[in-house]
Amino acid sequence: MLRRLLVVLIIVCLISFPMSMLLPLSAEAQADSSGDYISLGDSIAYGFNAPSGQGYSDLFSAYLKGRPELAGLQFANLAHPGDESNDLLAKLQNSAAAQKDLSQARVVTISIGGNNLLGPVIRALAEVYHLDPSDPQLYSELGQALKADKALASTLFQLALSGNIETELDTGVATFRTDWPQILQSVQSLAPGSQIYVLNVYNPFAQDNPFFSLVDPYIQQINKIIETGQGYSYADIYTCFLQESAQKPLNYDLLQGNFDPHPTLQGHQLIFQRLSALFELANATSWGNKLKVPSDKKWIIKFNASLAQTAPDFVQVFTPGGISISTLVTPGDQPSSLAVTPPSGGYPPGSYSLLIRNGLPAQNGTRLDEGVRMNFTVE
Repeated sequence: MLRRLLVVLIIVCLISFPMSMLLPLSAEAQADSSGDYISLGDSIAYGFNAPSGQGYSDLFSAYLKGRPELAGLQFANLAHPGDESNDLLAKLQNSAAAQKDLSQARVVTISIGGNNLLGPVIRALAEVYHLDPSDPQLYSELGQALKADKALASTLFQLALSGNIETELDTGVATFRTDWPQILQSVQSLAPGSQIYVLNVYNPFAQDNPFFSLVDPYIQQINKIIETGQGYSYADIYTCFLQESAQKPLNYDLLQGNFDPHPTLQGHQLIFQRLSALFELANATSWGNKLKVPSDKKWIIKFNASLAQTAPDFVQVFTPGGISISTLVTPGDQPSSLAVTPPSGGYPPGSYSLLIRNGLPAQNGTRLDEGVRMNFTVE
């Protein structure tokens, strides 16, 4: 009864967090360790361009298995390279094996939609170089053609301006718009109660490449469909890869003959980081919601014990897509408090989550046993 009361006090006061609250959820609310993690989608989910065992699905699986409440989790990667949204939908509706796997799922990740748009670009390039789009060696042959084209920049620019790709891009978006609600409904029906995490679509082209501007409006349309859906969390990989371009999440540069649009090892690690942050947010104890928060709001978090020096490392602010905001977390005026200073210029309008991670340490050695989340909205 005491533990339940402490949780209520946190939600009401919003500024006082007791370090003595070690297991704030009742035993009935704790999940068992049975079930599976299922990865669905395309070649990104499959792990292309990452060393064996280092794709984002593998990294996320290892992370989940390392959590005590998921110690018995099993991993099944059902992703298939080249799949578009209609391919995934067909698998969910017709594959008995996939349906059986999903029936045991506790956690599901989905990466789909990129091939709905990349396919038209590849087919257009194949036509320019008189290659067969159905050839299993298409990528290799196309890469060679690009390297051999001494007027490559002009070729790509003319293709981008030709108008030949837009119709197929429109079709790719329309197909996704029709498929996505059915995909989601199928997953939720086959894996009721599972936690679902969906990657949005990144733009593989460099921002100075004419194809970036060509495909970006279509990517934004698909991402809007993903980001406004219900019943899952979405990982904002689009923004992540733009913001973290210095980490080289991609090595896709047609002008240099680099024809692989998949994430690099660093890219897979960035995707994993977004997914793990979203998982922590989704599974943290709710600390309530604050609306109409000023953009320059400085949060003060009070605990009932003096904190260790590393305590600020356990506090972050995230967007709904799992992007970390550049706040400054420092010791407060008292040894038992922390101050969360907003980013330079304040928070842009939108929704955010302040996360206090489990494991936050006090000077006496006590650690927080449950993550805690407070949502707030800046208008």
